[in-house]
Amino acid sequence: MTYIFRNDQPDTFLRIVREVGQWLVDSGQTLWNIDSLTAENLFDAYTTGNSYVMYAVGDDGLEVPAATFTLQWKDPLYFGDVPDQTAGFIHKLAIRRQFAGQNLFQSILEFCHDVCRQRGIHEIQLETDATRPPLMRFYERYGFQPTYQKTIHEFGQTFTCQYYVMRF
Repeated sequence: MTYIFRNDQPDTFLRIVREVGQWLVDSGQTLWNIDSLTAENLFDAYTTGNSYVMYAVGDDGLEVPAATFTLQWKDPLYFGDVPDQTAGFIHKLAIRRQFAGQNLFQSILEFCHDVCRQRGIHEIQLETDATRPPLMRFYERYGFQPTYQKTIHEFGQTFTCQYYVMRF
């Protein structure tokens, strides 16, 4: 299967993030407050044009939305101490259940590496919920190195975040 990435599909991006967020709620793994996953909250000067939908393209040419993520270059809330344009920051990674276990994150990482290199950037950072060891192990399996933890307040929620970096 091949994949294409589009950063001009905000409605599809929102639909997938909400779909995955609802699955997390339904399976007792609530991560995001579903009501906070709105265009007003997710699209701003830093994320507009940087929020991607990954499409799986079948042999028949049919494109099916498979995942979302944001790759941004400035993030004053989560990464305010990192100088602008020196790292790519991944947020709102959401892989639809029908694509779980298919190693989509590897293709997402390759895409992010390519975009970063085109900008002369050789580092990706992300953060995840520090109370979810399986999710933390997931990122570590892909080569992300844990750095520190920090508490963040966003959209009426408080998160203890584990921060990660990958340099290349």
